[in-house]
Amino acid sequence: MRTSTVRLAAIGDIAEVRPGLSTGVRLEHDAAGSHQVVLSRHLVPGQSYLYSSGDIFRINPGRDARKYEVRVGDVLFMSRGTRNVASWIGSVPTPTVAPVSFYVLRPAHGVDAGYLSWFLNQPDAQRAIADIRTGAGTPIVQRAPFALLRVPVPDLETQHSIAGIGAAMAQERLTLDHLAATTARLHDI
Repeated sequence: MRTSTVRLAAIGDIAEVRPGLSTGVRLEHDAAGSHQVVLSRHLVPGQSYLYSSGDIFRINPGRDARKYEVRVGDVLFMSRGTRNVASWIGSVPTPTVAPVSFYVLRPAHGVDAGYLSWFLNQPDAQRAIADIRTGAGTPIVQRAPFALLRVPVPDLETQHSIAGIGAAMAQERLTLDHLAATTARLHDI
């Protein structure tokens, strides 16, 4: 029987915590834009984001946006509002950016993006995140306290297993929600 040791680490020690791109203005789609944008409506908490042509939303950042670009394996964490959930990037075109409402977490070697996303969506992590959220109008999770939150980090094989089970459970919830909505529509008919 294999035993796994689990270490506790601060988010900032296991992932680079980057801000999303701030443009200072409302984002508007520009078909000739140079950068794809991942929007919150594209993401399903606990699921990998796989870009599709239906998600096209392009902008011209108006400045060098390389440090805000996202890549496969990054985790997007919604830092604004009261729904502070995470998803990870499975595929995106190059270049793609995330808006300022997200933190882009770039996991270190030995940290699975699916596992980190799964952990951030768990009730205990969500309570810890709610404890550090500030502001009345549009609450925000400040980056410095967020980077100090502790994450249990098992070995990579265990992380992969947990991430896979978590993704399957998230997909099951989506399927059940869809089934319930379809059943309700059929009852109305």
